[in-house]
Amino acid sequence: MVLTTRSGSAYTNAQISGGYFRPCRGEYDEVILEYFRCRCGTLKSVESVAKALQGRDVDLLDVRQWFDELIALKPQFETHLGSRAEIVHSPDFESGCVRVLRGRQNRLTRAEKTALGPFVKLAGDATVESDNEDLSFVERHRKRRRIAGRAVSYEQLKTIPPTSNVVERFFSAARVTFGHQRQGLQPATLEMILFLRENRGYWDSSTVNSIN
Repeated sequence: MVLTTRSGSAYTNAQISGGYFRPCRGEYDEVILEYFRCRCGTLKSVESVAKALQGRDVDLLDVRQWFDELIALKPQFETHLGSRAEIVHSPDFESGCVRVLRGRQNRLTRAEKTALGPFVKLAGDATVESDNEDLSFVERHRKRRRIAGRAVSYEQLKTIPPTSNVVERFFSAARVTFGHQRQGLQPATLEMILFLRENRGYWDSSTVNSIN
């Protein structure tokens, strides 16, 4: 007996849907076939975004751009993927992060500035020299405000994970590391192991050898 194998992905989604529904459709039901072609294309785009969300180098701006593209493709997604959807826990914080990552921090709203308060970084001293007696009180105030406006920036926004995947994987790794066979691990040792594992991109064998 000779066995033959057929490689996967031999047919496109449109061909599969067309062959599956061909016995059920009439001669003039091309509209139905076109509907399923469009639906397969939409699902393929959603699947692509879902896979990209699993990456470790994804920030809030990337996710917002992907979601906006999906909304443009299918406006019904606005209910669940919009920047002000009900499932968004902190809409002002997320929209503020997106503005800053786009380089538009001068367009932040008051609510967004408040939400991003913990990430504010002052670049240098924003005070006016006390020995500058040539400026009037109003001019000194304007200069102080102008310097302060240039000095404000926001840090660490690009490192904020847009999903909880990293946290969920971390707890899964902690459960495996601290299993039934390792109940004798001290808390400090367990913390160090998990810390090194989570930040393995910042060290390698040469780093360990340099310490020894």
